[in-house]
Amino acid sequence: MLLPSILIYLGAGALFSAQEVVQAESSIDRVTVYPGFALVERVVEIPAQQKHHDFIVAVSPLPLSAQPSSFQTHVLNESVAVQGLELRSRMSTVANMAQASELEKKLSSLDEQMIDAVATKAGIKLQMDALNNMVDYENSSSSTGWGLPEGVSERLEFLGQQMADYDVDLRTNQLLIDGLSGEIKDIDLQINGARNDKGYRIREARIHCFSQLLDTPSQIRLTYLVSGASWQPAYDVRISPDMIGVNVNSMGQVQQRTGEDWNQVKLVLSTSMPQIGLNPPDVPLQFVESNFYPSMPSADLSASFDPEQEVARSISVGDDLVRRKNKDFDAAPMAEAIDYGITTQFLLPGKVDVAKNNEAHRFSIRTIPLEVEPERYIVPSQSEHAYLRAEVKHVGDSVLLAGMAKIFLGPDYLGESNFPLLRQNDSTMLNLGIDPNLEVGYATLEDFRDDPGSFSLLSTSTITRRYRASLRLSPAAQSKIIVVVEEGLPRSDSDGVEVEIGELVPPVIDTDEAVAKQVEQGLYRWSFVLHPGETKAVRWGYELSFDEDSTPQVKRQ
Repeated sequence: MLLPSILIYLGAGALFSAQEVVQAESSIDRVTVYPGFALVERVVEIPAQQKHHDFIVAVSPLPLSAQPSSFQTHVLNESVAVQGLELRSRMSTVANMAQASELEKKLSSLDEQMIDAVATKAGIKLQMDALNNMVDYENSSSSTGWGLPEGVSERLEFLGQQMADYDVDLRTNQLLIDGLSGEIKDIDLQINGARNDKGYRIREARIHCFSQLLDTPSQIRLTYLVSGASWQPAYDVRISPDMIGVNVNSMGQVQQRTGEDWNQVKLVLSTSMPQIGLNPPDVPLQFVESNFYPSMPSADLSASFDPEQEVARSISVGDDLVRRKNKDFDAAPMAEAIDYGITTQFLLPGKVDVAKNNEAHRFSIRTIPLEVEPERYIVPSQSEHAYLRAEVKHVGDSVLLAGMAKIFLGPDYLGESNFPLLRQNDSTMLNLGIDPNLEVGYATLEDFRDDPGSFSLLSTSTITRRYRASLRLSPAAQSKIIVVVEEGLPRSDSDGVEVEIGELVPPVIDTDEAVAKQVEQGLYRWSFVLHPGETKAVRWGYELSFDEDSTPQVKRQ
């Protein structure tokens, strides 16, 4: 059962000094990585103990990055009960010396086995020497002594069979000796390494236990939070050359320098951020006085985190993205997404290794198809290039987190782009670079100022400006394309200047949203289809009217 609270005995050394200390083997089973932290779940193997027996289980080395207040225990069977938990910070040499003592006990047992094996080998050799003497005697004498069968040939055959049996025994015994020698040498190296360790500071957990069943081994799951670990989403966006399909390969990039390697662990990537705290900030009460400087509210970093909460619902992400006719096809295992509503966990399949070297480790989470609507976007007054971009819509069943995406068009790598947070049915625009198949030309058709003249009764001058963009899609293009042209035309912020928009050819988009942008921002947009080899011209312009004594300036924001 889970301890209701973490019991840290600061002065427990004297209280439990008489209890037996068991140096237990342990290994990391599962790690949940958050942005900046990780929850480590370590399984501690406890050997069988005598019934109704108090003892201490020592678990080390544990990293100093582990937060003392986060340690919790969970007993996996009823053979022991946990009565307390004590944390110590010590040099690794102290823990290693305890380990060396355990190894010396094992070494003593192996030495005894080696003595017996060597004695057996000596006895076999004595028996073989005696048989050799018998053979020599039979070859030199026809005596029928020694209790052997009648006849020299029969006696020699009997002795040869005895020699063969002893030879098999000798070789079997030698294999035993060689195996024992290897184990003894390995333990000697471990003992010497432990005793010669220069030492570094580690954390040790001492779990105070009471055995409830006789001669029954048990396991305890020890969990703790460590700093120095993080993960972030990354994406490979692969677009088919015909711009029909887009697949997003969602990746989790993990880095850790917690002080311990994660070897063959179940890895979980979570969007929860336990370091921020669970409590909202207080609403500030504001008042005014002389020389008063209000302070900013801060987040509560002391909130506890419960790793044993059950998830509300889970969504399997292992469904095939494409229906396959081949029944023998076995898809690779994929991550499982667990959606809490406000956070999401990704459970990676199998077990993985993550070294403590702070290098990036990338793990595939899943592949998601997106609906795509490609277009070529042009701002003729600013660039003679047509930019390929695509609006993509997320139709999957789990969230896509914000992150960097590597963009591929067919086999070509285009570069990196920001990928925003997308939930189901959300859309975003992916910029994919320049399309060399679409030529763009830009020209000024008219830029003329007309003043009233000295004999005119009017005092109003006008400036007329007209422009043209010429577009041509290469005959080598694979298919027809959608082209979007956008330009900004001036809006007057002064009563002394009037702006009249000239003829727009072809007509601009006139949806409610487009008209609102024309009025509020002066943005005008055209959209049309171009076929391979087709040419299209877009024309626009405006007229400024103002007092002849002034000269208006058109400025860009």
